Amino acid sequence: MQLQVPLWGVDEVVSWVTRSGFQDYGPAFRECGVDGDMLLQLTDSEIKDDIGIKNGILRKRFIRELKELKKTADYTSCDGGITANFLARVGPEYRGYTYSLIQGELSLDLMQRLSAADLEDMLKDCGVESAIHRYKIVDAAINGTDDESFADSLYSEPSWDVYLAYPSKNGGELASLIKMQLEMRGLAVSVDPHDSPCLSEASLSLIRESRHLVLVLPTNGLDTCINRLEGKEVEDDLLYSEILAALAAGTKIIPVTADFQWPSADELPEEIREIAAFNSVRWVHDYQDACLDKLDRFIRGEAGSLKVDSPHSTRRADSGRSTPCSLLLPTSSSPTILNRFLKNRAVSIDSDIGSQST
Repeated sequence: MQLQVPLWGVDEVVSWVTRSGFQDYGPAFRECGVDGDMLLQLTDSEIKDDIGIKNGILRKRFIRELKELKKTADYTSCDGGITANFLARVGPEYRGYTYSLIQGELSLDLMQRLSAADLEDMLKDCGVESAIHRYKIVDAAINGTDDESFADSLYSEPSWDVYLAYPSKNGGELASLIKMQLEMRGLAVSVDPHDSPCLSEASLSLIRESRHLVLVLPTNGLDTCINRLEGKEVEDDLLYSEILAALAAGTKIIPVTADFQWPSADELPEEIREIAAFNSVRWVHDYQDACLDKLDRFIRGEAGSLKVDSPHSTRRADSGRSTPCSLLLPTSSSPTILNRFLKNRAVSIDSDIGSQST
């Protein structure tokens, strides 16, 4: 299933409703003919009266799922992704307002031309009920035009800071902690729901749209990949597919290892073998704040002089590279384009918990 929710038909909506745990209401969505466009515009009263989710707690759960869908949806079919990327720069949770603004014809160009008072009124009309959220959107639209990150939001690639990958068997708890902490630091994080052992088209799209893939590796975290090479039966192929997709898309990979022993490179399938040479962050639970600080810096490209610690890396400690690939620069670009290219290709540095930045 694609994440292009505005283009979904009724069947795709019913499928999403079922996968979200509300299969009992699938017939109601089908009977009402709810497609992707209508799904993104459903109100609380419509969910209660027309769809029939009368139970208040169930309705809150459904609205929570719908909000998450709005934050992760692909809106490039509407305006090329400009509004979604701008809102993601304001904050990950703001991306959920995208379709409401698009339906209200409140384009980024119009937001920049309106007065603060008029823009706030229009945002309220578009369903941005929080006064704090309206203030931050107004401030970013009117006063943020000279900021480099704001300029980047006009482009559709990439729209996520991090895609979080982890082994289904034993990596979920640490991955959930990292996701929550990174989002609290203002980073846009996406993750596969792990409701299937195979990579969905939706998650493949998220990987392609992310600057980094944070690869959570607990004890025996790569066992499914090793078993694949050894010809053993593999029930869960998701992690292997996520790594392969990230390598194919050129997404920068940052392994986070927790009591994890790296296998030798030849124990891994050849097509993903280069992850054994990536720089990684060593996770120590007693010092999780320090680990998160370093991971945050790597994602933002603030490498400093942190120590390289990957067991398979042959690069110098100050090489500053997060992948074994060469950094290719455009041969002829304006300073603005070149700076944007360099920032988008900013590399992550590996370290262990004992290293310090200067």
